[in-house]
Amino acid sequence: METLNNTQVYYSLGNEYTDYDLVDTNHIRDMIVDRFQKQKSIINDKHLYKIQLSITPTRIDYHEFDIDILQDISRRLTNGMSVLGTMSNRTLWNSNFLGGVRTISIVDDDLNDYPVFSLNFLMYSEYDNLDMKLMKQLVLRLKMINPSVKISIKYLGRYTPELLSSNIEYRTEVEYNNPVLSKLGDKTIDDIFNNQFQRPRFIGELYKLKPSI
Repeated sequence: METLNNTQVYYSLGNEYTDYDLVDTNHIRDMIVDRFQKQKSIINDKHLYKIQLSITPTRIDYHEFDIDILQDISRRLTNGMSVLGTMSNRTLWNSNFLGGVRTISIVDDDLNDYPVFSLNFLMYSEYDNLDMKLMKQLVLRLKMINPSVKISIKYLGRYTPELLSSNIEYRTEVEYNNPVLSKLGDKTIDDIFNNQFQRPRFIGELYKLKPSI
């Protein structure tokens, strides 16, 4: 177990203000590492990939943005029956990846802009070089789902617990006094705050396992 990681969070919603709440976010990393370690006998020789899908609201579409959009993108990409060529999204995903985990990060890099909302997948596979093989396929499929989504896919190497742990992304780093954030509405601001308590979504072989922590 790692040393507790306390993140300083400034949060304001409506008329309620809580300054410098300390939130332990390390439970998310521990839960993910634990779930992978339960399958270490079959994951140790597999190839690990990091896939990130990012979307940023703009002044044109911010009024239509909802964090549920992320859930819909994830569902349609990994389990959707939309077909490109002769292969559905579900078939493409299951044919290449055995299992993995999905987290959400929300990061505000500019006080005068909207946060970047990202779906982060850490997936393991029997196959090498999937980053080269799947990039074009995933880009085309994402355009059918939501053309505003940006994607990156990176090959990390053969699985080790240390490699996995160092690539888990689930940050919630937002300035709640950002002048444009209030335009997203109270529900989305509340969802952003609650993201730091998220439960990772496990995929494939890891889906039915239960963590021990």
